[in-house]
Amino acid sequence: MTAGLIVFSDLDGCLLDRDTYSFEPAREALEALRRRGVPVVACTGKTQAETAPLVARLGLRTPFVVENGGGVVGPSDPAGWYGPLPGPNGPRLLALGVPRGRLLGELPRLARDAGVGLRGFSTMSPEEVAALTGLGTKEAALALHREFDEPFLVAGSEGRDEALDQELDACARRIGLRVSHGGRLHHLHGPHDKGHGVRAVLGLWAAPAVRTVALGDAASDLPLLQAVARPILVPGPSGVDPALAAALPRAECAPRPGPEGWNAALLSVLDGAVLPRVGA
Repeated sequence: MTAGLIVFSDLDGCLLDRDTYSFEPAREALEALRRRGVPVVACTGKTQAETAPLVARLGLRTPFVVENGGGVVGPSDPAGWYGPLPGPNGPRLLALGVPRGRLLGELPRLARDAGVGLRGFSTMSPEEVAALTGLGTKEAALALHREFDEPFLVAGSEGRDEALDQELDACARRIGLRVSHGGRLHHLHGPHDKGHGVRAVLGLWAAPAVRTVALGDAASDLPLLQAVARPILVPGPSGVDPALAAALPRAECAPRPGPEGWNAALLSVLDGAVLPRVGA
């Protein structure tokens, strides 16, 4: 394991295509990182049940952060790591977040305080989640196995509404919780985020991380990007997320959306090149 660099990455819309969930366009960079011994740590809003098979297909043997920082799952290969390592019954989970049971109990209050209708994942079938997210039914069933995060829809809301996002988060904060916005859904969770997950992972690494890089594309990735030395914004189909651009005006930008941009950005990092800045 190379002590000089560690890469943290969101999945959907970054390493994985937003619509097809394919990572094929990023294979070149993944192989280059593997050859150089650079760890790639997935930081996602997905569940442990969803993420474990994904990181296996990606060939990653590192811890991964699930449910927007709700927990860190121990690596499949403990070499170079310590802390929540795999046990006899599978990977151990380092819990950082608020249990889902409390979130489900508070969701009606959040809806009442914000004056909007909310519908959480807990009321949806795998078929409904599949239609909403583009996942297959089997993958959608895994998405329902949540532990620290409750995704939800806002009735009558289409597209991104910054004022609504702020109001929902303000109402959640009054009861000790948070609301963040991912690529498709809002998420109710505790006062943890992907940044907490990054710091927890760094605490598990047996060697000092001299350089930290992170890639993200959505507002929920802001704490992830703020927790590293070198944040890289991956644009969506309409460009860079405005909230990310405003918060990180000196961040670098991947040249293209999704795994193609992810691939190009990390090959540039490995070559020692600097990507264009948000404000350039």
